[in-house]
Amino acid sequence: MRELTQRIRVTNESSNFVTLWIEPWATDFGMFPNDEFEIVATETDETFYFHITYQHKDIIVYAVGGSGTYPTVYQNGNALRTGHNRQNNS
Repeated sequence: MRELTQRIRVTNESSNFVTLWIEPWATDFGMFPNDEFEIVATETDETFYFHITYQHKDIIVYAVGGSGTYPTVYQNGNALRTGHNRQNNS
């Protein structure tokens, strides 16, 4: 099957720290004001798409459909690890 690449950029244009969540894996990436991340998924299933929601201090990107391939999150071309810039909210 042919591989399809889906890309989406997410920018924190607020003046506050926000958390970017990738679902359904519940992985988090902290975003400072003006941070821009690119989320890339390579799939063989044409039913795959991204669905985005915003809640007070959370941007949630759902990877919907497809084969369940985990997308990669990049900042300035560098792949980020889960927990990037994680803030302790205790």
